[in-house]
Amino acid sequence: MTESPAPRIGTRQSLEVLRRVRNGLLLDGGPLGDVLLPERELDDDTLAPGDSLMVTLYSDGQGRPMASLRTPRVQRGQVASLKVVSTSKLGAFLDWGMPKDLLLPFSEQRGPVREGGWALVMVTTDREGRLLASAQLDHFLKDTCDAYQQGDEVSLVVSHNTDLGCKVVVDQRYWGMIAASELRAPLRPGQRVTGYVGRLRRDGKLSLSLNAPGAAKRDGLADQIMAALEAAGGSLALSDKSSPEDIFAAFRCSKNAFKQAIGGLYRARRLIIEPGRIRLP
Repeated sequence: MTESPAPRIGTRQSLEVLRRVRNGLLLDGGPLGDVLLPERELDDDTLAPGDSLMVTLYSDGQGRPMASLRTPRVQRGQVASLKVVSTSKLGAFLDWGMPKDLLLPFSEQRGPVREGGWALVMVTTDREGRLLASAQLDHFLKDTCDAYQQGDEVSLVVSHNTDLGCKVVVDQRYWGMIAASELRAPLRPGQRVTGYVGRLRRDGKLSLSLNAPGAAKRDGLADQIMAALEAAGGSLALSDKSSPEDIFAAFRCSKNAFKQAIGGLYRARRLIIEPGRIRLP
């Protein structure tokens, strides 16, 4: 049987209840020691030693490990766009969905950070093991990769737009680029999308597409169109005569891919194509 990974600050894991104390439950944090789950988060009085709970581990103001039943917006080793809730002489504090906000120190910032704004960061730790955020993504992400094949599906987090296209974080580990020609509408920083590895470059850098390759692309788009038709009551104001912009706004695909998909559905007698719209039979 595979052993569970050792508990780490900034991650969500299942921990065993050791005992109940006056201010909550003490959980077995392994190398972290006993971890307190505060009473204010508990609504189950039946929990007993030996029971397990899924919790998120974080540090309190004194650096002590704590547990919460909340699910964070991002975990350690992941990239996300987080809202700046306040600033101080230490840096900025970000809302990551936990009882204690996440510190983005001045030394880890890139450019001005203002209260009410957003910061694209990696959740990491300092030398003492204290949880923090870093906007210095180049310190954590690799520029090249040989781990993928053309057509592989990957998880993307949008970083920023450039003249060449859109720079993205690939599977929390690598930098990649979606060429401008692949985009029909701008992507916003922090947006999470599914992408696909394009041509394999000799320099090892990742070229990406938002469109699935070949049959997978056609089948997936056909399923999306049928689901959209059913959700809209059986009719959509789109057809093979619609503009590429309207089609991309609805299904994030090219007009040609859309025409191929509805053509296949029409031949399979799953929809009817009319001037200015498609509908269910």
